[in-house]
Amino acid sequence: MKKVKYAEVAPWDGGPDQTHTNDPEWIMQKGIIEVIFSRNQLDNNYFHIRRGEKEEQVFTFQARYLYQELLDKGFILKE
Repeated sequence: MKKVKYAEVAPWDGGPDQTHTNDPEWIMQKGIIEVIFSRNQLDNNYFHIRRGEKEEQVFTFQARYLYQELLDKGFILKE
């Protein structure tokens, strides 16, 4: 079984050093590939994730894992 690294800090977390906490969406980019994270407005336990034409809804912990996986693959958070 593959060991998954849990994201220690995600851009949607609150805290004194977080400047992106209140953003409506967070865009991870590597070259021309973009992955867009946004909170579900009706239920904060879910996130919408868009990759190109595809959109899916995942739990918050799954969004954190994906965020960390993208960081490990060289994606950066677009300002």
